[in-house]
Amino acid sequence: MIQQQSARLETRAGEALTLQGVRFTGTLRGTLFEADLEQRFANPFERHVELVYSFPLPWAAVLLGVEVRIGERRLSGAVIEKRQAEQGYEDALAEGNTTILLEQNVDGSYTLNLGNLAPGETCVVRLRYAQVLQFEQHGLRLVVPTVIAPRYGDPVADAGLKPHQLVEHDLMAVYPFELTLRIEGELARARIGSPSHPLSTRLEGEGETAAMLVSLGRGGALDRDFILVLDEVAQDSLAVCAHDTLDEGAVNVLASFCPRVPAAAHPLAVKILVDCSGSMQGDSIAAARRALQAIVAGLREGERFSLSRFGSTVEHRSRALWRTSPATRLAGQRWAAQLQADLGGTEMEKALDSTLALAGDASVSPGAGEGAAPVDLLLITDGQIHAIDRTVAKARALGHRVFVVGIGSAPAEGVLRRLAEESGGACDFVAPGETVEPAVLRMFARLRSQRMASLALAWPAGAKPLWMSALPGSVFDGDAVTVWARFAQVPDGTVRLIGRRTHASVPESLGEACLTAAEHDSALSRMAVAAQIETLLATEGAQSRQALELAVAYQLVSPLTHFLLVETRAEADKPADMPDLVKVPSMLPAGFGGLGSLDFCIDPCMAPLTVNEAPEHYGSPAAASGAYLDFDDPFDAPVVLRSGRRADHGDTPNKAGTYDIPAFLRRSSNQDAGQPPRDDPRYWCAEPHYTGLTPLGLTQWLRSHPQAEWPQRYAELRRLGVGTAVLDWLEFVLAEGEGESLVVACFVQVMAQRDLYEALLSDTGALGRLKALAQRVAPGAALKVSQDDPAAASILARLQVFVSTLRAERWPDCVFALQDGASALEQSGVGVG
Repeated sequence: MIQQQSARLETRAGEALTLQGVRFTGTLRGTLFEADLEQRFANPFERHVELVYSFPLPWAAVLLGVEVRIGERRLSGAVIEKRQAEQGYEDALAEGNTTILLEQNVDGSYTLNLGNLAPGETCVVRLRYAQVLQFEQHGLRLVVPTVIAPRYGDPVADAGLKPHQLVEHDLMAVYPFELTLRIEGELARARIGSPSHPLSTRLEGEGETAAMLVSLGRGGALDRDFILVLDEVAQDSLAVCAHDTLDEGAVNVLASFCPRVPAAAHPLAVKILVDCSGSMQGDSIAAARRALQAIVAGLREGERFSLSRFGSTVEHRSRALWRTSPATRLAGQRWAAQLQADLGGTEMEKALDSTLALAGDASVSPGAGEGAAPVDLLLITDGQIHAIDRTVAKARALGHRVFVVGIGSAPAEGVLRRLAEESGGACDFVAPGETVEPAVLRMFARLRSQRMASLALAWPAGAKPLWMSALPGSVFDGDAVTVWARFAQVPDGTVRLIGRRTHASVPESLGEACLTAAEHDSALSRMAVAAQIETLLATEGAQSRQALELAVAYQLVSPLTHFLLVETRAEADKPADMPDLVKVPSMLPAGFGGLGSLDFCIDPCMAPLTVNEAPEHYGSPAAASGAYLDFDDPFDAPVVLRSGRRADHGDTPNKAGTYDIPAFLRRSSNQDAGQPPRDDPRYWCAEPHYTGLTPLGLTQWLRSHPQAEWPQRYAELRRLGVGTAVLDWLEFVLAEGEGESLVVACFVQVMAQRDLYEALLSDTGALGRLKALAQRVAPGAALKVSQDDPAAASILARLQVFVSTLRAERWPDCVFALQDGASALEQSGVGVG
């Protein structure tokens, strides 16, 4: 007898799925977006279950309603105080009734608890929410998050999540995703595109009633955020009034300004910090490399920057901020091209601490006065961390504005926006396949925007708000500023955004909007109340009685309230035992951790990367030093960049900051007793800004090996253990266009001198002896260099100054500043002679 089995959704491993799929619909009118999120569940098992599913909603979205259908029964619940809701859920569960609890988690995500779903039973949960989209650099970006990526840290201790709220991921799970959007009004004529999904669009109607219908061009899944970008949008300030739904006579106001802020006169000073943790592997680190190369190329002459990367540890490319020059720009491009996601976990708090403290007062050159640019921090990351509260507090306490470029198919938008906004910075995002340059240009516009010492609103005469949301700490040209307020009656007139520049005494108008007649808009009114609740929680914490009363009165799910639904079952339908707990696993984001790649919609304007062999730049074909990236970049990037691979290790990626350790520094059974150990800091340096041989370590190696074994190329110096900072200085500063073999020969011969070795060996700071020794460095001392070669004479003359600043354990500051030794001494006020 053939056994019949009904169709069901399964994972690739053949396991039954409890989440059948998600359908999303939304309408965009101006900047107000209202959406329905429909989640379909089923119990494929032969027992009662309790399904638990954690999912994201957009940043600053307000949940307006929950509707539930179990089988053919339509049910409704209510928003109540969270402890009462949690107890009610547990009681209903124990009594055998069907119950649903929807809770907002402390990290901004939501958890749906569906208790006592009977065998074969289906459940559809429909969530309604709204949000106000923000104009950013004269465009709109709509994000529909679909997946919560794995995050670094302890979700309970660091993020305050409860055990049942933790997200579990299943590599084999696939959940269908459908989407339909309706864009009305002037936005229907905007240029519309998506870097995340292929789209199908259709224009409906004509004139003022025209609407653009947008749907997915092919089947989607819950493995990446949906992103819709609207460009060429007419941007203007607006103020909308809406009657309150409960308080008769009261009016809620949404005022959104499009400020015009002039660019600052001073040059930029920015510390760039790149996330190279394991979660960035794959699409994210590739996008980070592109973004960083565009950022470095877009810096202007004389502007200052530093480069750092982090994971479990922090690595700084320099000891202080570089001044932008051809040398530092090339070195920065090369550093960016080598980035790998190979530094372990995401210790963002420690990385911010280390980077914000980098250089300190040394970042400002001597003689810089009050007009010197304050230093900002630009962070490139996917934001996948749990310990966000400590990280935000650290950034705010250290006084730097943090600007964030979010990377990946499902970045932690809430984490990144909090970090940026609470430090006075701004946030932008780059999805896999999306053109990097526009986001970089937008960020440069913000960084160069004039700082405002204070912001204020000037309401019409006689209009005084009963309550108003806080103004942001910073305002940027082209980025909207949104304010919520409540009035006892309709205000009439114009509201203005007023700002005062730093060091200015007179405030100026940044934008104004005319208040419109009040409408009966329930969504807008409840969103204003949600903003008021958020303000109360920020000032009074979880003990705010007024916040709780408002959330219950206006039926808003909040940190203080949950949605609860209970359906009483007939005694015959109740289970004999407690239901089995089944957590609905999440899909992994596309391209996360190097698993697959989000290859859709690679921008046609972006030139493909090609791999070529290069005879110069850290090696030759004979030395087989590796492949090089040759690309066409509108920011005038270098033609040849070194790859992160070394031929002597096959295809193993080179981890920046790790090097081949020379034999005399490695411990082994046959190591000579007189050779120094690897852990001796006089010979080997392992610091955040440099890892490799010290000057004494290099001279020791050269003195202990015959000249036939001395390095002749940059790649050979690298294999000895000479660090990136020294190699870049040789190529970009010392060489001045001369050939690699000549530069290396001069450098090696100078470093191999007996007197230099003895001076470094005998004293860690024998400056006088080194200066005397420098006078004896001449072309004749370089045995492999022709004595009548003018190029060699010029290089050796500059090495005289270099030698005079050497220390046994430390390379000169000119190396890390990518400056000529004489120029560095002049800037520091020390004479060359």
